[in-house]
Amino acid sequence: MERIKFYSSSDISSGYHFKRLKELIVSSEDMETNNLLDMLEVYNILKFMSKETYPVNLSDKQIKETKSILNRKLNQFFRELSKQDVLECFKYFFAQNNLDLGGNVVKYTDMDKYSDTLYKEDFLECFEKHKLDVRISENDMRCFFKEYEIPVEYFLKTNYFVKHYPTVIKDIFLAKARNIELVLDNYTPSETRYFIPHNITKDEMYNLCELYIKGETADLNYLYLVGQGIQGVKELQIDAKLKLKSRKKCAQIEKKIFNDENGNANNGIEQSIVIYSDKEKYDMAKEDFKNLIDIDYLKKEKSKENLLEYMMYFNGFFTGNWILNLCSFPNIESSTLMKKLLGIHTKKNYETSFYFNGKNILMLISFKIYQDKLQEIFDIRIEELIVYFFSEYSKEYFLVNWLPIDFTNKSEKIHIQTKNLVTIEEQLRKQWKLYIEENEIDKELFELEETPTLKSLKSRLDRKYIYINQNNKAILRVMYLLFSDQSHITYITKETNGDNFVELIVNNKIKKDDFHNYQRLDIEFLLDNYIISIDKKGDIFITEKQLLRIRIFSNIYKYGVIHYYHSNKKLDINKELTYQQQEIDEMIEEELLIYENTFFAKPEVDYLNYILNNSEFDNALGIRNKYSHGSIVDENEDDYFYLLIVLVVYIIKINEELILNER
Repeated sequence: MERIKFYSSSDISSGYHFKRLKELIVSSEDMETNNLLDMLEVYNILKFMSKETYPVNLSDKQIKETKSILNRKLNQFFRELSKQDVLECFKYFFAQNNLDLGGNVVKYTDMDKYSDTLYKEDFLECFEKHKLDVRISENDMRCFFKEYEIPVEYFLKTNYFVKHYPTVIKDIFLAKARNIELVLDNYTPSETRYFIPHNITKDEMYNLCELYIKGETADLNYLYLVGQGIQGVKELQIDAKLKLKSRKKCAQIEKKIFNDENGNANNGIEQSIVIYSDKEKYDMAKEDFKNLIDIDYLKKEKSKENLLEYMMYFNGFFTGNWILNLCSFPNIESSTLMKKLLGIHTKKNYETSFYFNGKNILMLISFKIYQDKLQEIFDIRIEELIVYFFSEYSKEYFLVNWLPIDFTNKSEKIHIQTKNLVTIEEQLRKQWKLYIEENEIDKELFELEETPTLKSLKSRLDRKYIYINQNNKAILRVMYLLFSDQSHITYITKETNGDNFVELIVNNKIKKDDFHNYQRLDIEFLLDNYIISIDKKGDIFITEKQLLRIRIFSNIYKYGVIHYYHSNKKLDINKELTYQQQEIDEMIEEELLIYENTFFAKPEVDYLNYILNNSEFDNALGIRNKYSHGSIVDENEDDYFYLLIVLVVYIIKINEELILNER
């Protein structure tokens, strides 16, 4: 049997410790107190009890008495440790071949094969909790680090060692260039945080980063972070020189990785992206990334209105709920495992994935081919369709007069055309703001108006976008339990499990008692919040109302938002939509959901900021900034088509607003 180790109250392994946990709790009074490993197991038992994670057949009185006994034994053990004992403990956990060391305070049993790894951090926590620094001087610590070459990161999980051993921790930190990774880790979403020695200067940290970039063991992931820059780093100034050095090193490493031993390029993972012109072949095609540009249809339905509308229905452009599908939707596009495999990124990172890249490439290619076909068949460009919308279509159908939009000639260089598109995007923002606020677009007022941010643009529609109420902790827990692949109520047996809890209960007939002890608190929570139901026989089931709510929750979990005025089938008016709106209204009243009346949904704002601006995300494309701030740019057709896509998105959103507002 393995020793008890506490990771978290929601960890799936918790239940596997319950048998031994109960045995040790029952026999706590007779437990010996002269063995370090036994005491660190006691420390973990106390963690289980403090989080109320233990077998349900233990009484509150028994738990309270056991806590008192174990805390007394733990305090006594660490109080009686000598300096030599503490050094012996350090050797056990941090010296190589530690099982040959022996000693009075560390005694091994058959179950202790991996305890040096299992309890390493627990020992340091106890070192801090019981203030063992009074027995170990800074010189002792320096000698220990020097003799055994211990990684410094173990001692940076709290401020304790940085505070009590400031000089030695600084020296050990600066001794290895790879420790710059610990600084960078603090600006990633990693749950591990490091207390960086405050007595290291920015110049010292800069030099350390330079040594890291030059080194042979530099990690490509961290080099990417330095090369793109990280906003808000306090310990290190990542200037242009450091970025350039990092990017050059990345290029060297990539060249080695993506070339075979004969020097031939290795393209890595390939994506199959196909644009069909024949509908029958398109319907039969099995590619994940495909689109149809039906030439026969275009020739037959050749009005500018139809040609403009055709782009709206490009495969993968918008979701069934009419949210821009080019946005990143991590909950459905990348598993937890895949996110870890994709490497390290900063906190201010726009999360991309293989699927995200595929669908965006698909749309770029679709627009390029559509542009070519429009010019080939009709001698017009997408730009002319955009002008048509603002100059004729809006005026005829909605009586809206927009200020003129002027595109550059197609004979101009691509970078000049792209810069023109940047200007037009900003003009559309200003015009929409004026239209919402004034019900008209006044030219003189337009000239004085500053360009609004994307997220500040408002809508005329009430309750347009629906979100989870982030202030309601209960519903956040519900979302995690229902849909996360990390939820620990997705697995009962090898035969009875699912990718998430909803899949588990939909595909299996399950009783409440089928769940393990450590899962039942969460099942009770879902029952108490009327997410699921239970019948007299103990079977779990879902009512029709609960199913509708789960569908609403599911769509918000997948896409981050629901459009109030559309069902998930790209149909504007139907019974399903009416039922969904009624349920959403109730859920808003119950403070489960909230709404916002904005022009773009939050995922759309994030995506557009990723494409256009540098201020929101460290890894942004920043196309708008690149062309509007006087940068010297190469001819880049992708930048041009990304901006063309953005302008078409504006048209689709404006058209939707005007239609729904009339209704």
